This record gives sequence, structure tokens and C-alpha cells, in this order.
Amino acid sequence: MSISCLAQEWTHVKTIKLKNEITAQSVDTDGKIYLGTMAGDMLRYDQDGNETELYSAVGNFPVTLISAWNRFKVFLFFKSPQQFIFLDRFSTSPITYSLADYQRPLVTLCAPGVDNSVWALSADYNELRKYNIQNSNVLLTNPLQINLSNASYMQAYQNLVLISDTQQGIHFFDQYGNLQFSHPEKGVSYFQVINDQLVFLAGAWITTIEVFSPANITKIKAPLGGFNNVLKWGDRYYFIGKDQVLIYQLML
Repeated sequence: MSISCLAQEWTHVKTIKLKNEITAQSVDTDGKIYLGTMAGDMLRYDQDGNETELYSAVGNFPVTLISAWNRFKVFLFFKSPQQFIFLDRFSTSPITYSLADYQRPLVTLCAPGVDNSVWALSADYNELRKYNIQNSNVLLTNPLQINLSNASYMQAYQNLVLISDTQQGIHFFDQYGNLQFSHPEKGVSYFQVINDQLVFLAGAWITTIEVFSPANITKIKAPLGGFNNVLKWGDRYYFIGKDQVLIYQLML
């Protein structure tokens, strides 16, 4: 394992204050920031922190997960009431799916696949499943050999499925749901994947892991602030607090 720690200088650029508690976050391939709230809203900001779009009370429940890597079909998962929604740029209204049409067990996390599918994690049954979105058919079911009762975020990336667990770290599964590698680090509630790099905040450190060479790790000391999560775009970092986002620029 190769770990390097970089010296840096932070410059505070802007603070974004929200009316409600932030419950989910994501960034798309254009660097736009997406925030989900306890009230079920989803807000989008440009790289300078200017609000560009608001979906008010999309699901009327707290947003559990946002996945914006496909900026034309932004995905939102609501653990309660077990629904996922696509905000399709080519449609005038959100497209809502009920997970009751897919499976009986309670879904802990749900995320879009890369091939018109969705991945669903059931902590109750400790299974990872993949479904066809169009017909709700099960494409695969894989009982897990590890307990993911504290799973916090999930994302499909190329031929991998990545799942974070706040007590265990981040697990790398292959396209069939088989565990390939685990990075043991407590406190990871969210991660971002960009250009084959996995980025997350744990404690006082921003960690970057090469997805296909996970032994290569870089750590940067975060600015003081007691943040929950971080999003990265270029040399800007968006530190997520309870109800605000602090934008910082990094000078190495």
C-alpha cells in the first residue's frame, strides 16, 4: 500500500446556506452540485455556488441518495417510502418508480446501474440485487458474506459496484456482486468517483483512492469546520455541513 500526505493551503470562496438539513449530495460530469434535503427538495448549483435549479418536494420525504453521474437522468432514492426517481432532462416531469414492484425486502440503498438497471441493497436479507428498470425482472441476486447493516452510499462505476459502510469502510464489488476489495476506514458516509478516483471525507482527512489500483492512496488535511462530507471538482472542494456548504479552493 502506498499512502502520501500532501501539504496545502485553503482559500474560502463562498458559503451556501440552505433552509433545510442536507441529507444527500452528488456532482455531475459538468461540475454541477446537487443537494437533497430533509424536506424532499433537490437543489442544483453551478461551480461558483449559484443556484441554477430547484425541484421542490420531489418525493415529500428526505432524500436518501442522489446519483448525478448521468446528468441527463439524475437519480434520487427515498428510503421512505421506498421509491426512486429519475429527473429526466427530456421529460417535463420526474419519473417515479416504486420498489414494491421490484422486491419485498426493505431496500437500504438503491443506485442506478450503467446498463438501464438499478442495484438494490437489502440489509434485512444481506443481499445485493440487480434489476431491469423496464420490466422489474431480477438480473442477479447475490447473498453477501459481510454484514452491511451500516451501509451509507452506493454507486455503480464501470464494472464495479462500490458501497460505503460507516463502520467498515468502502467495499469494491464486481459486476456480479462479488466482493473484490475492502478499504477499512470508519466514518465514511459518502464518496465521489471521478476520473477513476474515489474521493471521500473521513474525520479530518480527504482521502483519494485509485479505483483500479486501490493500494494507491493520497490524503489531504481538510480545513477546520466539522464537516460531514465533501465534493470535489477541479481545485475546488465543497464541504457539506448540516445545512450549509462551504466552498474552498485548494492551493498545493
